[in-house]
Amino acid sequence: MRFRAHPGPQRAFLRSAADEVLYGGAAGGGKSWALLLEAARLVEHPEYRGILLRRKHSELRMSLVQQSHRMFGTRAQYNASEKFWRFPSGAEIWFGHMQHESDVAQYQSAEFAFIGFDELTTFTERQYEFMLSRNRNTAGLRNKIRAASNPGQIGHGWVKKRFVTSLDPYEIGWFQKAGEGDEKRVPWGTPDARTRQFIPARLDDNPTLVNADPDYRVRLESLPYRLRMMFLEGSWDVGFEGLVYPEFDSAVHLVSPFPIPREWRRIRSIDFGFNNPCVVQWWAISPDDEMYLYREIYHSRILNSRLGPMIHVQSVEPPDEEGQESGERIEATVADHDADGRAELSQNASIQTVAARKSVADGIREVSERLVVNPETGRPRLYIMRDCTVATDSRLDAEKRPTSTADEITAYQYPPGSGDKAEKEAPIKLHDHGMDAMRYACMYLQGAETLIYEPSSVAAYDARPETLPI
Repeated sequence: MRFRAHPGPQRAFLRSAADEVLYGGAAGGGKSWALLLEAARLVEHPEYRGILLRRKHSELRMSLVQQSHRMFGTRAQYNASEKFWRFPSGAEIWFGHMQHESDVAQYQSAEFAFIGFDELTTFTERQYEFMLSRNRNTAGLRNKIRAASNPGQIGHGWVKKRFVTSLDPYEIGWFQKAGEGDEKRVPWGTPDARTRQFIPARLDDNPTLVNADPDYRVRLESLPYRLRMMFLEGSWDVGFEGLVYPEFDSAVHLVSPFPIPREWRRIRSIDFGFNNPCVVQWWAISPDDEMYLYREIYHSRILNSRLGPMIHVQSVEPPDEEGQESGERIEATVADHDADGRAELSQNASIQTVAARKSVADGIREVSERLVVNPETGRPRLYIMRDCTVATDSRLDAEKRPTSTADEITAYQYPPGSGDKAEKEAPIKLHDHGMDAMRYACMYLQGAETLIYEPSSVAAYDARPETLPI
């Protein structure tokens, strides 16, 4: 029997040139079969060695091992005690598991040109990163890491951060570890950087299953909301019960940065804070009324006296054709009702503010409407650009608190047990400063009738550059 990848995401997964690829999302998309196909790509090479991993040994028997007998049974010899296939060339495909953190030790001296993780979200980040160090060979073969997964499970957060929110679907990005910290995205072709790709999975990717079991979709549709969104829609943004913005989808609403046309409307929104983060958001509004968060300050311990200069320094257009910089044309700066903060901006920084419309329920409704994808255009009216935060607040990061508006939105929720009454309840007042600023911006646009432009002064602050507190 010959096995071929289905056109679309399965085929894209097998053709990817990235070092690490996640094929993830809905159940039934044929992800495990795609892993087996990719594992077998180089079995004609006598020195090829690959491994496919599940978290538990019992999961291996019920999925990959069973499926591999259908795929490899007439082509190779299976060693049941050691759990590997040996092909006529001498190539081997192994099966392994790491139920406990300490199980990584069994691979201490191993070398695999191919490492595949089935249900990656069941693994810890430490286990994954350890196996990256085993992705090596002396035969001159290309090393690959491939993973398949549904959302959920203990590794949901780190998998989502590593693949889903850091990349547009199908985009290949370059990443490099910065010292002992997290990996950072770097320019294409950076030496010693690794490439990474996320390919979203949908049930319709696998017509073999859809045709063989037409009731499978019906069974997924009957699941409770959160499970239905994860397993049918492939959503990575339903990790919490009672989300305020279940419409938010990282694969849709997070976009890569692009140059903002000078003629687009621009506004700022501010939620003041000191021990809690102060959030300043810069929004660009397209002629089609799509708003883009393209820059933000999200940082604690900023004195109001320092905030104005920081805003001016950030509100600078890229140089024009003659190399001249100019201040952005800001239509309005919408701020919460902190009297001291607004007065400080007005008197000492010449930034006039508009008082925010603070109805929480109305603001949430306005944001939700903008997040909904219009079925006619296939687009929402609110986007967040990746990496738009000016600098990561190390204090917030160390305390495991959100460090950006994008972090907040997938954890912003109503009190437990709100159920159908959630819309009548206020969201939990925790880690919501970017959410407040976003509401202010949406409510301003909903009610704005006049355009009062406020050009930012570049010259006034050239001599006094402001930086964020360390």
